[in-house]
Amino acid sequence: MTPQTVRLGIVGAGGRGASFKTACDAIPGVSIVAVCDVDSARAQRVAEMLGAKRLFTDYEQMLDSDEVDAVIVATPMPMHAPQSVSALKRNIHVLSEVPAAVSVEECRELVQAVAQSKAVYMMAENYIYAKPIVLVKELVRQGLFGTTYYAEGEYIHELKELNELTPWRRRWQTGINGNTYPTHSIGPVLEWMPGDRVVAVCCAGSGHHYRDARGELYENEDTTITLCKMRSGGLVKLRLDMLSDRPHAMNVYQLQGTDGCYESARAHGEHDRVWLRQLCPDMNTWLPLHELEEQFLPAEWKQQEEQARRTGHGGGDYFVLMDFVRAVRGECSPRVDVHYALDMTLPGLMSQISIAQGGRWVDVPDSRIWGTEAEPKPQLQMIYPPHRFTSVPEPPLPEGYRLRNIRPGEEEKYLALMRKVGFAEGWTVADVQRFMRNVLPGGFFVVEHVSTGDLVATAMANHSPNEQHPNAGVLDWVAADPAHQGKGLGKVVVYAVVRLLVQRGYQRIYLLTDDWRLPAIATYLSLGWEPYIYNEEMDVRWQKVREALSRRSQGH
Repeated sequence: MTPQTVRLGIVGAGGRGASFKTACDAIPGVSIVAVCDVDSARAQRVAEMLGAKRLFTDYEQMLDSDEVDAVIVATPMPMHAPQSVSALKRNIHVLSEVPAAVSVEECRELVQAVAQSKAVYMMAENYIYAKPIVLVKELVRQGLFGTTYYAEGEYIHELKELNELTPWRRRWQTGINGNTYPTHSIGPVLEWMPGDRVVAVCCAGSGHHYRDARGELYENEDTTITLCKMRSGGLVKLRLDMLSDRPHAMNVYQLQGTDGCYESARAHGEHDRVWLRQLCPDMNTWLPLHELEEQFLPAEWKQQEEQARRTGHGGGDYFVLMDFVRAVRGECSPRVDVHYALDMTLPGLMSQISIAQGGRWVDVPDSRIWGTEAEPKPQLQMIYPPHRFTSVPEPPLPEGYRLRNIRPGEEEKYLALMRKVGFAEGWTVADVQRFMRNVLPGGFFVVEHVSTGDLVATAMANHSPNEQHPNAGVLDWVAADPAHQGKGLGKVVVYAVVRLLVQRGYQRIYLLTDDWRLPAIATYLSLGWEPYIYNEEMDVRWQKVREALSRRSQGH
């Protein structure tokens, strides 16, 4: 075995991993030496099919065997990041299936692992290698589209039956609302907007119309639309639909530039088409895209098309693996490195936050700045213990005060209260109106001082599930006017929110706060809230908070 040969291990070999065999056979200097699958019988079958001499049912054992230089991570989505990190820590090269991760925390861990490893990381986004995508990219590169500023990407793939055959999909693809599978849609678009990235998203859905085999509604709405604001100012629309009864349409795209546009075929028998100012006689004439292949399709694609077509995903699997092997050998940079991978992954993760918050715009982090500047610490979390749900107190209101919901037209009154407690810097009436639309119905509580009409306390009940708190409601934006302190108004609005969330059937209720908000934390603790500690850093921070509260109670 020569030094140029890349010894490859495949984890998840019983499923997606097995499809890489044809691509591996087509690329010189690649040898599949090991396979790993939790099902030993399946691992044995796949090892025989792929010609691998070693098989494992334990991934860590495969990594520690010293028999692989690189791994293809072809396991279910929630395993992509952890298994990639494990390999990178051992300086083993990684080609990961899509998406790169299923949480922002995993994205951060992945970036850190790549930075500390000597190995190559690449994400196997194969749609960017499809012939139409590559051809349009070349037309953009040669300036025929002018400035590209709008695009659409759709992934429409009915898979209710597949949900039952691969249960992880029922949890991670159709069990979370928002765009859970964005890379095939956004990846090609980013190819056509070179150097650009998504900086903010908002996401909305079409409702729930389908049930799974157990008669339960899918958490993901049937169709979700994610609008993506680009750093350049452009706009991208992503559609995800894995549930609607209809033929598949997994390669549907549009692109608009100042001098051209592209529309892909939507159904069998249709053809991709472009309009290009330089090549079309007027604005009523479309060109079939394939007619431009001879002149504009890159030579590399033409030369290797026959080999590529024998592999999966329209040749994408071949080019993905070829580029990965080149990067491992040091011949080029990884085609989809960790930051490009997260440019395709993070918009989907943030869309899940947006749709949970009523479709508000949510910023998309830029992984390139992680570790280069001081990042804000995550807020402390507290939970309201479920054993208290059966008897939520209802503190009495002092005379002269009224608990109610905020009303339209009270935006300025609300801003005046929030400014008194230091919360409303930069807020506008439009921000408050957005809160009023997105808070749970009946969940925007205020206490009115009857004699003046001022709003003197407030709290919101929001729908905010996440990976740590599934089916969760959150106590948000608690504030009380310091001029009315000592009357228990904060307790009134806090318990009003808790009662509403319990009535709505939430199984978890939590809040976010900051280390330095000691008076607020002391109040929450006195009301029965408990610290939520999920890692060592949080444990240390809560210990410091307890020490500070102790000193405060002793008058120090």
